[in-house]
Amino acid sequence: MPSHRRKDRCPDNEASTLHPPRRPLMKTFPRLLAQTCALLFSVLLPFASSSAAEAYPDKPIRMIVPFPPGGASDNLARGLASEMGKRLGQSIVIVNKPGGGTVIASGFVANSPPDGYTLLWIAPPYAINATLMKSLPYDTKTSLVSVCDIASSPMLVTVNKSANIKTLAELVARAKQKTLTYGSSGVGGTPHLATVMFENAVGAKMTHIPFQGSAPAVTALLGGQVDVVVDTPLSTLPQINAGNLVALAQTGATRLPLVPNIPTLQELGIKGYEANTWFAVMAPAATPKPIVAQLNKVMNEIVHDPRFRETFANQGLVMMGGSPQEAADRLNREISRWGEAVRISGASVS
Repeated sequence: MPSHRRKDRCPDNEASTLHPPRRPLMKTFPRLLAQTCALLFSVLLPFASSSAAEAYPDKPIRMIVPFPPGGASDNLARGLASEMGKRLGQSIVIVNKPGGGTVIASGFVANSPPDGYTLLWIAPPYAINATLMKSLPYDTKTSLVSVCDIASSPMLVTVNKSANIKTLAELVARAKQKTLTYGSSGVGGTPHLATVMFENAVGAKMTHIPFQGSAPAVTALLGGQVDVVVDTPLSTLPQINAGNLVALAQTGATRLPLVPNIPTLQELGIKGYEANTWFAVMAPAATPKPIVAQLNKVMNEIVHDPRFRETFANQGLVMMGGSPQEAADRLNREISRWGEAVRISGASVS
Protein backbone atom coordinates (compact mmCIF):
# COMPACT_ATOMS: atom_id res chain seq x y z
CA MET A 1 0.00 0.00 0.00
CA PRO A 2 1.25 3.45 -0.74
CA SER A 3 2.36 5.25 2.34
CA HIS A 4 0.42 8.40 3.30
CA ARG A 5 2.43 11.08 5.00
CA ARG A 6 0.47 13.16 7.52
CA LYS A 7 0.90 16.86 7.00
CA ASP A 8 1.58 18.72 10.21
CA ARG A 9 -1.04 21.35 11.02
CA CYS A 10 -0.21 24.61 12.66
CA PRO A 11 -2.03 25.42 15.83
CA ASP A 12 -4.86 27.86 15.32
CA ASN A 13 -3.04 30.74 16.99
CA GLU A 14 0.15 30.12 14.96
CA ALA A 15 -1.79 29.92 11.74
CA SER A 16 -3.50 33.17 12.47
CA THR A 17 -0.12 34.77 13.09
CA LEU A 18 1.44 33.47 9.89
CA HIS A 19 -1.61 34.10 7.75
CA PRO A 20 -3.68 36.91 9.25
CA PRO A 21 -7.16 37.27 7.81
CA ARG A 22 -7.49 39.95 5.20
CA ARG A 23 -10.01 42.67 5.95
CA PRO A 24 -12.06 44.02 3.08
CA LEU A 25 -10.63 47.29 1.77
CA MET A 26 -13.97 49.09 2.16
CA LYS A 27 -13.91 48.39 5.91
CA THR A 28 -10.40 49.68 6.53
CA PHE A 29 -10.49 52.68 4.20
CA PRO A 30 -12.64 54.98 6.41
CA ARG A 31 -10.38 54.32 9.40
CA LEU A 32 -7.25 55.01 7.36
CA LEU A 33 -8.80 58.19 5.97
CA ALA A 34 -9.69 59.43 9.46
CA GLN A 35 -6.19 58.75 10.75
CA THR A 36 -4.65 60.53 7.78
CA CYS A 37 -6.90 63.58 8.24
CA ALA A 38 -6.10 63.75 11.95
CA LEU A 39 -2.38 63.62 11.18
CA LEU A 40 -2.66 66.34 8.55
CA PHE A 41 -4.73 68.51 10.93
CA SER A 42 -2.13 68.24 13.69
CA VAL A 43 0.64 69.13 11.27
CA LEU A 44 -1.13 72.01 9.53
CA LEU A 45 -2.88 73.61 12.54
CA PRO A 46 0.20 75.52 13.77
CA PHE A 47 0.72 76.88 10.26
CA ALA A 48 -2.93 77.95 10.06
CA SER A 49 -2.69 79.74 13.42
CA SER A 50 0.56 81.37 12.35
CA SER A 51 -0.99 82.51 9.09
CA ALA A 52 -3.98 84.00 10.93
CA ALA A 53 -1.65 85.82 13.31
CA GLU A 54 0.40 87.22 10.41
CA ALA A 55 -2.74 88.70 8.84
CA TYR A 56 -4.05 89.99 12.19
CA PRO A 57 -5.67 92.41 12.47
CA ASP A 58 -7.42 92.90 9.14
CA LYS A 59 -10.59 94.48 10.56
CA PRO A 60 -11.62 96.58 13.61
CA ILE A 61 -11.29 95.06 17.09
CA ARG A 62 -13.97 95.43 19.77
CA MET A 63 -13.01 96.19 23.37
CA ILE A 64 -15.98 95.34 25.60
CA VAL A 65 -16.07 97.59 28.68
CA PRO A 66 -18.44 96.45 31.47
CA PHE A 67 -19.00 100.01 32.76
CA PRO A 68 -20.98 103.03 31.52
CA PRO A 69 -19.25 105.64 29.35
CA GLY A 70 -17.47 108.54 30.99
CA GLY A 71 -16.02 106.98 34.14
CA ALA A 72 -12.34 106.61 35.03
CA SER A 73 -12.24 103.01 33.85
CA ASP A 74 -13.90 103.87 30.55
CA ASN A 75 -11.55 106.81 30.00
CA LEU A 76 -8.48 104.61 30.51
CA ALA A 77 -9.87 101.94 28.18
CA ARG A 78 -10.50 104.57 25.49
CA GLY A 79 -7.01 105.99 25.91
CA LEU A 80 -5.50 102.54 25.50
CA ALA A 81 -7.75 101.75 22.51
CA SER A 82 -6.73 104.95 20.73
CA GLU A 83 -3.03 104.14 21.09
CA MET A 84 -3.55 100.51 20.09
CA GLY A 85 -5.29 101.61 16.91
CA LYS A 86 -2.29 103.74 15.91
CA ARG A 87 0.09 100.82 16.34
CA LEU A 88 -2.06 98.05 14.86
CA GLY A 89 -3.43 100.00 11.92
CA GLN A 90 -7.02 99.11 12.78
CA SER A 91 -9.67 100.83 14.90
CA ILE A 92 -10.21 99.55 18.43
CA VAL A 93 -13.90 100.17 19.06
CA ILE A 94 -15.05 100.59 22.67
CA VAL A 95 -18.40 98.89 23.31
CA ASN A 96 -19.91 99.65 26.73
CA LYS A 97 -21.93 96.75 28.16
CA PRO A 98 -22.69 97.69 31.77
CA GLY A 99 -24.94 95.66 34.03
CA GLY A 100 -24.96 92.54 36.13
CA GLY A 101 -21.91 93.60 38.10
CA THR A 102 -19.78 93.18 34.91
CA VAL A 103 -21.20 89.66 34.32
CA ILE A 104 -23.05 90.64 31.13
CA ALA A 105 -19.90 91.90 29.41
CA SER A 106 -17.75 89.03 30.69
CA GLY A 107 -20.22 86.41 29.51
CA PHE A 108 -20.51 88.08 26.12
CA VAL A 109 -16.76 87.96 25.49
CA ALA A 110 -16.39 84.46 26.95
CA ASN A 111 -18.83 83.25 24.28
CA SER A 112 -17.32 85.25 21.42
CA PRO A 113 -15.14 83.67 18.69
CA PRO A 114 -11.52 83.26 19.90
CA ASP A 115 -10.07 85.19 16.97
CA GLY A 116 -8.65 88.27 18.70
CA TYR A 117 -11.37 90.60 17.48
CA THR A 118 -13.34 90.75 20.75
CA LEU A 119 -11.48 91.70 23.93
CA LEU A 120 -12.67 92.21 27.51
CA TRP A 121 -11.72 95.09 29.79
CA ILE A 122 -11.69 93.86 33.40
CA ALA A 123 -11.38 95.33 36.90
CA PRO A 124 -11.64 93.84 40.43
CA PRO A 125 -15.34 92.91 40.04
CA TYR A 126 -14.27 90.20 37.59
CA ALA A 127 -12.21 88.56 40.36
CA ILE A 128 -14.75 89.34 43.09
CA ASN A 129 -17.65 87.76 41.20
CA ALA A 130 -15.97 84.36 41.28
CA THR A 131 -16.99 84.16 44.95
CA LEU A 132 -19.71 86.80 45.26
CA MET A 133 -21.99 85.39 42.56
CA LYS A 134 -23.74 82.09 43.23
CA SER A 135 -23.61 81.24 39.54
CA LEU A 136 -21.92 82.68 36.46
CA PRO A 137 -22.47 82.05 32.72
CA TYR A 138 -18.75 81.44 32.32
CA ASP A 139 -15.79 80.02 34.23
CA THR A 140 -13.68 82.82 35.72
CA LYS A 141 -10.42 80.90 35.35
CA THR A 142 -10.88 79.00 32.08
CA SER A 143 -13.34 80.82 29.81
CA LEU A 144 -10.97 83.68 29.08
CA VAL A 145 -7.22 84.13 28.79
CA SER A 146 -5.18 87.04 30.19
CA VAL A 147 -3.60 89.36 27.64
CA CYS A 148 -1.99 92.15 29.69
CA ASP A 149 -2.20 94.10 32.95
CA ILE A 150 -2.75 97.79 32.24
CA ALA A 151 -2.86 99.88 35.41
CA SER A 152 -3.54 99.85 39.14
CA SER A 153 -4.32 102.29 41.92
CA PRO A 154 -4.48 102.00 45.69
CA MET A 155 -7.40 103.34 47.69
CA LEU A 156 -7.23 105.91 50.46
CA VAL A 157 -8.61 105.51 54.00
CA THR A 158 -10.34 108.82 54.64
CA VAL A 159 -12.26 110.53 57.44
CA ASN A 160 -13.99 113.89 57.80
CA LYS A 161 -11.73 116.66 59.03
CA SER A 162 -14.26 117.54 61.73
CA ALA A 163 -13.87 114.05 63.27
CA ASN A 164 -10.51 115.20 64.67
CA ILE A 165 -8.84 111.91 63.75
CA LYS A 166 -5.32 112.52 62.51
CA THR A 167 -3.75 109.03 62.43
CA LEU A 168 -4.73 105.48 61.63
CA ALA A 169 -4.03 104.47 65.23
CA GLU A 170 -6.58 107.04 66.43
CA LEU A 171 -9.15 105.69 63.99
CA VAL A 172 -8.63 102.10 65.14
CA ALA A 173 -8.81 103.13 68.81
CA ARG A 174 -12.06 105.00 68.25
CA ALA A 175 -13.54 102.13 66.23
CA LYS A 176 -12.86 99.82 69.16
CA GLN A 177 -14.42 102.25 71.63
CA LYS A 178 -17.68 102.76 69.77
CA THR A 179 -19.37 101.59 66.60
CA LEU A 180 -18.36 103.68 63.61
CA THR A 181 -19.99 103.63 60.20
CA TYR A 182 -18.37 103.45 56.79
CA GLY A 183 -19.77 104.22 53.37
CA SER A 184 -19.06 102.42 50.13
CA SER A 185 -20.12 102.31 46.50
CA GLY A 186 -22.29 99.23 47.20
CA VAL A 187 -22.34 95.72 48.61
CA GLY A 188 -19.61 93.53 47.15
CA GLY A 189 -17.79 96.44 45.55
CA THR A 190 -14.06 97.03 45.85
CA PRO A 191 -14.36 99.81 48.50
CA HIS A 192 -16.72 97.66 50.60
CA LEU A 193 -14.50 94.61 50.56
CA ALA A 194 -11.29 96.63 51.05
CA THR A 195 -12.84 98.03 54.24
CA VAL A 196 -13.88 94.54 55.33
CA MET A 197 -10.27 93.44 54.93
CA PHE A 198 -9.18 96.45 57.00
CA GLU A 199 -11.68 95.67 59.77
CA ASN A 200 -10.55 92.09 59.89
CA ALA A 201 -6.87 93.08 60.02
CA VAL A 202 -7.22 95.56 62.90
CA GLY A 203 -9.90 93.69 64.86
CA ALA A 204 -12.51 96.46 64.77
CA LYS A 205 -16.08 96.14 63.49
CA MET A 206 -17.83 99.04 61.78
CA THR A 207 -21.35 99.33 60.37
CA HIS A 208 -21.57 99.30 56.58
CA ILE A 209 -23.73 101.91 54.83
CA PRO A 210 -23.84 101.12 51.09
CA PHE A 211 -24.60 103.79 48.48
CA GLN A 212 -25.23 103.76 44.75
CA GLY A 213 -21.69 104.66 43.74
CA SER A 214 -18.58 106.26 45.17
CA ALA A 215 -19.67 109.88 44.75
CA PRO A 216 -22.69 109.55 47.10
CA ALA A 217 -20.51 107.75 49.67
CA VAL A 218 -17.95 110.59 49.66
CA THR A 219 -20.78 113.13 49.86
CA ALA A 220 -22.14 111.30 52.92
CA LEU A 221 -18.67 111.43 54.52
CA LEU A 222 -18.50 115.18 53.90
CA GLY A 223 -21.93 115.59 55.46
CA GLY A 224 -21.13 113.51 58.52
CA GLN A 225 -23.58 110.70 57.69
CA VAL A 226 -20.74 108.14 57.79
CA ASP A 227 -17.40 108.15 59.62
CA VAL A 228 -15.05 106.46 57.13
CA VAL A 229 -14.73 105.93 53.38
CA VAL A 230 -12.09 103.81 51.63
CA ASP A 231 -12.03 104.69 47.94
CA THR A 232 -9.81 105.65 45.02
CA PRO A 233 -7.78 108.86 44.84
CA LEU A 234 -9.93 109.94 41.91
CA SER A 235 -12.98 109.89 44.20
CA THR A 236 -11.42 111.27 47.36
CA LEU A 237 -8.38 113.39 46.47
CA PRO A 238 -10.25 116.55 45.41
CA GLN A 239 -11.80 116.81 48.88
CA ILE A 240 -8.49 115.90 50.54
CA ASN A 241 -6.72 118.69 48.66
CA ALA A 242 -9.55 121.06 49.59
CA GLY A 243 -8.94 120.29 53.25
CA ASN A 244 -12.35 118.72 53.86
CA LEU A 245 -11.17 115.12 54.23
CA VAL A 246 -8.12 113.61 55.92
CA ALA A 247 -6.30 110.68 54.30
CA LEU A 248 -4.89 108.38 56.99
CA ALA A 249 -3.39 105.65 54.84
CA GLN A 250 -3.29 104.10 51.40
CA THR A 251 -4.07 100.47 50.68
CA GLY A 252 -1.36 99.55 48.18
CA ALA A 253 1.88 97.72 48.93
CA THR A 254 3.89 100.83 48.01
CA ARG A 255 3.15 104.55 48.17
CA LEU A 256 1.42 106.10 45.20
CA PRO A 257 3.68 108.78 43.65
CA LEU A 258 0.70 111.14 43.46
CA VAL A 259 0.37 111.13 47.28
CA PRO A 260 3.88 110.29 48.54
CA ASN A 261 3.27 111.67 52.04
CA ILE A 262 0.46 109.23 52.86
CA PRO A 263 1.80 105.98 54.40
CA THR A 264 0.62 102.54 53.38
CA LEU A 265 -1.29 100.30 55.77
CA GLN A 266 1.65 97.91 55.69
CA GLU A 267 3.97 100.68 56.84
CA LEU A 268 1.59 101.38 59.71
CA GLY A 269 1.83 97.83 60.98
CA ILE A 270 -0.87 95.95 59.06
CA LYS A 271 1.41 93.36 57.53
CA GLY A 272 0.39 91.79 54.26
CA TYR A 273 -2.52 94.15 53.63
CA GLU A 274 -2.95 95.08 49.99
CA ALA A 275 -6.12 96.09 48.16
CA ASN A 276 -5.84 97.87 44.83
CA THR A 277 -8.21 98.66 42.07
CA TRP A 278 -6.75 97.60 38.73
CA PHE A 279 -7.49 97.17 35.05
CA ALA A 280 -6.48 94.46 32.59
CA VAL A 281 -7.43 92.99 29.21
CA MET A 282 -8.59 89.45 28.48
CA ALA A 283 -9.61 87.49 25.38
CA PRO A 284 -11.73 84.38 24.81
CA ALA A 285 -10.02 81.12 25.68
CA ALA A 286 -8.38 79.41 22.68
CA THR A 287 -7.40 82.73 21.11
CA PRO A 288 -4.21 81.86 19.17
CA LYS A 289 -1.09 82.49 21.24
CA PRO A 290 0.60 84.51 18.48
CA ILE A 291 -2.33 86.94 18.51
CA VAL A 292 -2.26 87.20 22.31
CA ALA A 293 1.48 87.83 22.12
CA GLN A 294 1.02 90.52 19.49
CA LEU A 295 -1.63 92.31 21.56
CA ASN A 296 0.51 92.00 24.68
CA LYS A 297 3.51 93.53 22.90
CA VAL A 298 1.48 96.52 21.72
CA MET A 299 -0.08 97.10 25.15
CA ASN A 300 3.32 96.97 26.84
CA GLU A 301 4.62 99.57 24.41
CA ILE A 302 1.72 101.84 25.34
CA VAL A 303 1.84 101.51 29.12
CA HIS A 304 5.59 102.16 29.08
CA ASP A 305 5.21 105.28 26.95
CA PRO A 306 6.11 108.27 29.19
CA ARG A 307 3.38 110.47 27.74
CA PHE A 308 0.70 107.84 28.27
CA ARG A 309 1.88 107.21 31.85
CA GLU A 310 1.87 110.91 32.65
CA THR A 311 -1.62 111.39 31.22
CA PHE A 312 -3.12 109.02 33.78
CA ALA A 313 -0.72 109.58 36.68
CA ASN A 314 -2.76 112.58 37.85
CA GLN A 315 -5.74 110.26 38.20
CA GLY A 316 -3.81 108.09 40.65
CA LEU A 317 -3.10 105.32 38.13
CA VAL A 318 0.22 103.49 37.90
CA MET A 319 0.86 101.67 34.62
CA MET A 320 1.67 97.95 34.88
CA GLY A 321 2.35 95.83 31.78
CA GLY A 322 4.06 92.44 31.82
CA SER A 323 3.53 89.09 30.11
CA PRO A 324 0.21 87.26 29.66
CA GLN A 325 1.39 84.66 32.20
CA GLU A 326 2.19 87.34 34.76
CA ALA A 327 -1.28 88.81 34.25
CA ALA A 328 -2.86 85.38 34.70
CA ASP A 329 -0.87 84.71 37.87
CA ARG A 330 -1.84 88.07 39.34
CA LEU A 331 -5.49 87.49 38.49
CA ASN A 332 -5.44 84.18 40.35
CA ARG A 333 -4.01 85.94 43.40
CA GLU A 334 -6.71 88.59 43.16
CA ILE A 335 -9.43 85.94 42.94
CA SER A 336 -8.11 84.41 46.18
CA ARG A 337 -7.67 87.78 47.93
CA TRP A 338 -11.11 89.14 47.14
CA GLY A 339 -12.71 85.74 47.63
CA GLU A 340 -11.55 85.71 51.24
CA ALA A 341 -12.94 89.22 51.74
CA VAL A 342 -16.30 88.15 50.31
CA ARG A 343 -16.45 85.18 52.67
CA ILE A 344 -15.62 87.38 55.67
CA SER A 345 -18.27 89.92 54.67
CA GLY A 346 -20.96 87.29 54.16
CA ALA A 347 -22.03 89.07 50.96
CA SER A 348 -23.72 87.02 48.25
CA VAL A 349 -25.55 87.78 45.02
CA SER A 350 -27.91 85.31 43.35
